Amino acid sequence: MLFPTYEFFVFFIIAFACASCFKQHITFYKYFLLITNIIFYSFWGVRFLELLIIDVIINYLILEGINTSKNKRFFLIVGIFINLAYLGFFKYYNFFVDSLQETLNKFQIPSDILILQIIAPVGISFYTFRVIAHLIDCYKKQIQVPKFLDYTVYVTYFPQIASGPIARAKDFYTQLNSHNKYYYKVESVIVLIISGLFKKYTLSSFLFNFTKVPFQLPEQYSSFDLILAALAYSCYIYVDFSGYSDLANAISSLFGFPPTQNFNMPYRAQSLQEFWRRWHISLSEWLRDYLYISLGGSRKGNFRKHFNLLMTMVIGGFWHGAGWNFLIWGFLHGIGLVFTHLWKDFMKNIQSKNQSHQFALGSNLVVFSEVNQKQVFTNWFRFYWGQVVSIFRPIFACTLTFSYVTMCWIFFNTSNWETSLKFLQQIANFSSNLELRSQFNIWQLYATFGIIFMMNFYGDKISLGLQNILTQRNLIIQTTFISILLYVVFRLGPNTVPPFVYFGF
Repeated sequence: MLFPTYEFFVFFIIAFACASCFKQHITFYKYFLLITNIIFYSFWGVRFLELLIIDVIINYLILEGINTSKNKRFFLIVGIFINLAYLGFFKYYNFFVDSLQETLNKFQIPSDILILQIIAPVGISFYTFRVIAHLIDCYKKQIQVPKFLDYTVYVTYFPQIASGPIARAKDFYTQLNSHNKYYYKVESVIVLIISGLFKKYTLSSFLFNFTKVPFQLPEQYSSFDLILAALAYSCYIYVDFSGYSDLANAISSLFGFPPTQNFNMPYRAQSLQEFWRRWHISLSEWLRDYLYISLGGSRKGNFRKHFNLLMTMVIGGFWHGAGWNFLIWGFLHGIGLVFTHLWKDFMKNIQSKNQSHQFALGSNLVVFSEVNQKQVFTNWFRFYWGQVVSIFRPIFACTLTFSYVTMCWIFFNTSNWETSLKFLQQIANFSSNLELRSQFNIWQLYATFGIIFMMNFYGDKISLGLQNILTQRNLIIQTTFISILLYVVFRLGPNTVPPFVYFGF
């Protein structure tokens, strides 16, 4: 059941009306949320719901073992192993079987390994990460083992189970057991809903048309079209996923839980390190807190820090999907982060060595009598060149980061790494621009790029401006403004909504 659909709208209206009546009764509200979560998830299939319930029961028993047993570490290891095996079977069984068969065939070793037709449950990656984090937090005594009802509500919480954000258990339980539910501002919720609908229903649905065939058959498109397709996918995955997060946060706010920020204008980042602080924030923080730090973080020297960064991103890439293309995507981001840290350390050393020299140069700019004219000119040139660099450096850094991220998305969106290389080779084949007719050179695509550019660089100001308009006390102005925005969203939207990108993960 997708968010921007009529069937979800009916489900939400009924659920929200009931929630408004039950919020103040904590225990009753928990049961209501649990029933709502089960109904929502059952729309994806009863078999998926059965697997989810079994997973919740097993993990809660492991939590009890961590809480009561003297050998807490044993239960933690068993819990993590079971969850990774559960995730691995549904997402990676056929990948490992196919890879093993290819290897055996190369050595002409006969094999008869069973290949299963496995469909991964919706949201399996997200709720598995939630339960693993919960196990570790309880093991470290950062949170107490909750009641079974509370735990079940947390794992199955319907706005976040399919594609996140990955909310922290401690914050969730605080709100769940509070008489004073999260107080939301109506105008901020309305902006989140309109933003989510505009991103997902309008922009994402339009860009979807440019991101399917070119990544399957790149040889049929010119290099110019493939560049546009790569840019379109960068924009598509951003508006699609951030649009889902906006809707999920709006719904969570209405049900009494504070929003979990998942995107913060990521394409304005000036480095890969900053990009991952702005993109899929809940996952980035999860990988940092439960994987990178567990591997040793930066506590064991630079080499180990860089190795841990690389391994974290490779595992993060593999978490997204079973394929060498996802591993390569994670590896490229890992290598990029390592070089980012190396460059940062290098620049720190250069700056520290030049501090005393720069101070001397600054003195020479003032005391003209103590230096010759040539030295004065050199100092002034360096001063003004530094001013020029300070203006254009952020633009260059932002462009370079976005270009690298976009190149990495090519591996993310293709079915295999061979197709990714064909895509890149065809981009480099500039003669194809003469041989093949351009198919994507349309003004609507450029206009969409422009809109997303404005949202990415000025999204916070746009959101604040919309909220200020909605705070006007004139009901006619508010109603008219909301009606116009919704009309534009649905007028420009498609007849059918493509699935969310991250539903596949």
